[in-house]
Amino acid sequence: MRSVDYRDADRIVTLLTARHGKLAFIARGARRSKKRFGGALQPFAVLGVEVTLRGSQLGTLLRAEVSRAFPTLLGDLDRLAVGYAMLELLAELSPERQADAGIFALALEALAALDAAELSPLPLLLAFELRLVALAGFAPNLQSCGGCGKRPGPEQAALFDPRRGHLVCRDCGGARERLSARARGALGAALAQDWKPLLLADWAGPGELTSLRQAIERFVEHRIGKSLKSLPWSPSEAQANEEPCDEG
Repeated sequence: MRSVDYRDADRIVTLLTARHGKLAFIARGARRSKKRFGGALQPFAVLGVEVTLRGSQLGTLLRAEVSRAFPTLLGDLDRLAVGYAMLELLAELSPERQADAGIFALALEALAALDAAELSPLPLLLAFELRLVALAGFAPNLQSCGGCGKRPGPEQAALFDPRRGHLVCRDCGGARERLSARARGALGAALAQDWKPLLLADWAGPGELTSLRQAIERFVEHRIGKSLKSLPWSPSEAQANEEPCDEG
């Protein structure tokens, strides 16, 4: 998930592993040795590794080789940007030294989907975020008002407060983010592990999808208590999102 230079020749590498969850290792001589590591210590690859674990201390990465690569992802700037956003979220929400089969499987599934050229990267990121926060145990409530419990009709838009993490009806004061019935259905399906509605929806334009993603990002940032550094949309999409939000 992450690699930083350490001292003259080493690297500190953070891996998401199937057996031990998120762990950091020191790869000694990684910046000099091509035999043991080659180009394996880069993001967006499934690795086979040999390591030593030392309790709560930093382990040692002895060897690493790529067992699965994602060339389409690596050759597309938009997919790379979304991929880095996914890695940042994984780093923030993966439990330390605690295996989570659901999160590991989601990471593999997301990278494979992002590598599929026919799938649009921004809806994939939004679906990934929703499924990851659900696995982390703090999914937003998109079904009812968090104040009075009132549910919007199946064809009715609703107002969402990212800080509170739930819908807020007008009788309870309303909220800034307006979610169409179509958007609520697609987001709810992603929370329930069905990506297709988000990927296949006929969105009104890039601004609508970007607004949804930013609302979910603000929800995540409030929950983890920090801003995310990744910028997972193109300049054209960012410009489209500068238009005032419709609170209708």
